[in-house]
Amino acid sequence: MLKEALADADMVLVGIGEEFDGMELLRGNEEYGQICESAAAAGAQWAVPCINRYFLEKDERVKEAYRKLGEVLKQKNYFVITTCADGLIEEAGLKEERITTPCGSYDRLQCGAGCAGSVISAGDAVYQELKQVFTGKKNWRNVNRPKCGICGADMECNTLYAEKYLEEGYGESFQRYGKWLQGTLNHKLCILELGAGMLFAGVLRFRFEKIAALNQKAELIRVHSRLYQLPAELEGRGKGISRNAVDFMAEW
Repeated sequence: MLKEALADADMVLVGIGEEFDGMELLRGNEEYGQICESAAAAGAQWAVPCINRYFLEKDERVKEAYRKLGEVLKQKNYFVITTCADGLIEEAGLKEERITTPCGSYDRLQCGAGCAGSVISAGDAVYQELKQVFTGKKNWRNVNRPKCGICGADMECNTLYAEKYLEEGYGESFQRYGKWLQGTLNHKLCILELGAGMLFAGVLRFRFEKIAALNQKAELIRVHSRLYQLPAELEGRGKGISRNAVDFMAEW
């Protein structure tokens, strides 16, 4: 059904949720745990998102799932909204202007004090320096933490978990997403929801159900290991697939 729905669709809306964030994999990684502990002992908790990214980049299964997603969306009019902040969606080779990340991104830094206009790209330099710590070539005490160019405060990753999260990091892309959604009404729309649980249900699950209900030409394909069920009002206009979303896409 999914292949047919995608082939027949004029437009494709993709939502990527928690099953893609890889945190379950990290929790069972002894080396990851040790580095997080050393960062906490050194008062460098700000670097934990960077540590997450470093280890998630090694997960070839997630990367393959993203690459398959890129192939699926090729030649389609699509938009992707993801609650994952690790930046691995870049592996899909999708257009940057067709992606929005409302929960933030490890690839962006912001002022820890919340200065407006302080969001910048993390850049390779930050990660290269931290990798030296992760590999034992450098001590946490010698890490040069980026400073805000406005007030001089410490910078941190621009994610939902920042004490003073600056939504300006994704604001422009979210506006594009809104305009794109407006154009889906009365078009054949395939909504592909991958691994979205209840953590950000208002961003993906409930929102997608509402979009599908409003557009009678829409089909909702929901893939999740446990929460794959569709509401009764969408009966006959979608399908729930009981699979881990990463495994499902990697094996496409």
